Amino acid sequence: MQLRKYMKQIVAGIAILSVGALSLAAQAWSIPTTDPTATIRILSILDPKNDNVQPVIDAFQKEHPTITLKWQVVPFDSLNSTIDSHVANKSGDPDVYWADQPRISALASRGEAEELTAAFAKFTSNFDPSAYNAGLYDGKLWAMPIANSTQLLFYNKDLLKKAGLPFPSPAIADRMTWEDLTVKAAKAHAAGAQYGFAFGQFDRYYQLEILPVQLGGSVGASGPGNLTPDFTSKEWVDAFTWYGKLFSSGVSPRGVTSEETDPFFLAGKTAYMVQGPWFLAELQSSKVNWGVAPQPKFANGKSAATPTGSWSLAINPFSKEKAAAAVFVKWMTVDNGGGYIKYRSNPELAASVEGKKIYFQKSVFASPEGKNAVKIIDFETSNTAVNRVSTIGYIEFEGILNQAFADIRNGADAKTALESASSQLTTAWAKYK
Repeated sequence: MQLRKYMKQIVAGIAILSVGALSLAAQAWSIPTTDPTATIRILSILDPKNDNVQPVIDAFQKEHPTITLKWQVVPFDSLNSTIDSHVANKSGDPDVYWADQPRISALASRGEAEELTAAFAKFTSNFDPSAYNAGLYDGKLWAMPIANSTQLLFYNKDLLKKAGLPFPSPAIADRMTWEDLTVKAAKAHAAGAQYGFAFGQFDRYYQLEILPVQLGGSVGASGPGNLTPDFTSKEWVDAFTWYGKLFSSGVSPRGVTSEETDPFFLAGKTAYMVQGPWFLAELQSSKVNWGVAPQPKFANGKSAATPTGSWSLAINPFSKEKAAAAVFVKWMTVDNGGGYIKYRSNPELAASVEGKKIYFQKSVFASPEGKNAVKIIDFETSNTAVNRVSTIGYIEFEGILNQAFADIRNGADAKTALESASSQLTTAWAKYK
């Protein structure tokens, strides 16, 4: 009996030591005040030359000469599979990688992201809440945002004049309703516009999520871990019944891809379009006589919710250079508003409050319409932004729901399509329960 008692004490002691060792391992690195000498590998979807990232790399190397960046590029469609395979081999390559925000929960749950809470949670107030919260899973921080997004209503002034329609107000307080937009888009179409209205990403959850949310519906999933499909409610059915009528009435185009919507607007064929602020650079160099207004809301809606979300940086939990990786992540996201925003010429919306001030100094915001865009973007990212659903089953969720949107666009009944998608997703998510 005495021996058994001693054995229990030894086992308990080992357990305490093990937990202590794990805690020490989790705290074995921090953001250093003096740069280490290291080489860190960065996995990104952006090419240094073609995507204007080289100035960012050069600026970091100048400010942190003892940390060498080895940049690796993969196509967007290959990013997640590359992360899975590279992190799984535990070699520590890459040290830092681009993380698509709605997939952060899955990355964290699979042990493919290093927890950043202790080192980076103190910077919470630096960011717009939705951008920072995109990196949270299970109450802990796993990734830091390098960019953000929102949506605006762009319109062709010449097509609206031709139809005898007033220009939408750029004032937040005078936000159009979807119902009003539908009527006016139909008039513009009848007056000669090839398309009255287009969503820039008309069958993608990112842009369409907010329709039922504005009516009071959920973001599409609920329950523990957001692993219960929740898009068959009245709010979802009503929102996507309206959506389907856009296409059946001819106001919005069928038979085109999301990649074609921007070119149509730039060619002067579309009267109204909802698209992100990245579109401003193309408009600036186009011949379109354009204007900008806040994204619409439903007349009987409960909110003016707007889409948001972009990219974050995560650290490989098997990296052998976590301190140097933390220096890079902090420089990209926090220092002076974020080196990624400060030194990259592309007008990508900043996730941090200070970074937005830098972003709004870019040339695309110099015109009167650009200044209108500044006020809208600043308000929406701080007040109306709604993140995509956080769930470890996001990949299945997005794929199945996007197909439902495509079916509705092509004539399927909204209620039937959403119920079918819910059934498919319940089956696909069974493996997580």
